[in-house]
Amino acid sequence: TNRLLLTCILALAALSTAFVVQPATRGVGADTCISSTSHRTTSSALFAKKKKKKANKKEKKGGFEWASSFVLQPYEAQAVRDLASTAVACFKARAGNHLLPELESTPDVPKTLWNAPNTACVIVQQDDADAGVIGTKVMYANVAALETVGLQPIDFQQLFSTGAPPSSQKDETDDDGDDDEKEEVNKSVAATTTMQLNLPPTMKGDKKFERGYSKKVLKQNNSDDDDSNNDITIMNAYRWDVEKSIILNGKFVTSPIGVAYAWSEWMIGDSLLCQPGGIQDVVGDLEDLEAIEDKIAQQGAVIRDLKENQGLKNKNPLVV
Repeated sequence: TNRLLLTCILALAALSTAFVVQPATRGVGADTCISSTSHRTTSSALFAKKKKKKANKKEKKGGFEWASSFVLQPYEAQAVRDLASTAVACFKARAGNHLLPELESTPDVPKTLWNAPNTACVIVQQDDADAGVIGTKVMYANVAALETVGLQPIDFQQLFSTGAPPSSQKDETDDDGDDDEKEEVNKSVAATTTMQLNLPPTMKGDKKFERGYSKKVLKQNNSDDDDSNNDITIMNAYRWDVEKSIILNGKFVTSPIGVAYAWSEWMIGDSLLCQPGGIQDVVGDLEDLEAIEDKIAQQGAVIRDLKENQGLKNKNPLVV
């Protein structure tokens, strides 16, 4: 009986072992399948992510295209702002009063000068001889000055530049051989300046300030069969030296920058008198123009006498 019982126990144990091993074998297969499936799924997911990243990658702009979309306005570029502020300060030091009444209380001198409604202002300096061009280089012109030579405010780069676009400040990780592109950008900026003005970049002798200055600043290119005179002449202008103070060897010295010009009227040809804001008046022939100039000069002399010799201020009724 004991032997039979032992035999039965061993038989049951054998059956139990067979039952447990078989699911374990299936489990190994299942795990292998799951692992393989998981590997394929992970690989597919990684591949999908890579494709998505590639699809969403923005097309990179070339150096010239990037730089050409970057244009600072004259009242935004720091170098031009400093130049305009220096010219205004030099005028006050020379003349004893502000170039514009608005400049007396404005918090933004460069922008106020840029938008001056009744006064044109230009700053010029001697061109660099090393650049291959000898003559006058326009460094600044406000809206009224651009109107004088027939340009819109957005066309200021035809007369002067606010500086090369900041292509040299691109991310250093951009190493697509952009040295040539930067050089091309700088050349293109220089090439946009297509107009030159006939304004002396220096003042002779010890003269630092002058009133009643008239000068033909732009000669228009008329056709061969057109005898009309459309040259532009500024009338009764101010002009003054623009200088900045620097420390040299422990001493303050003045360094010349250029010459500034300001005017409120100009002639187109011999008979069309113009003022900022599109104001035009036909004055007749050259004799009428000379008579106007004489009248303006006489009035200027009277005002100078009232202010300089009699000590009257700008707001005095006799001066106004």
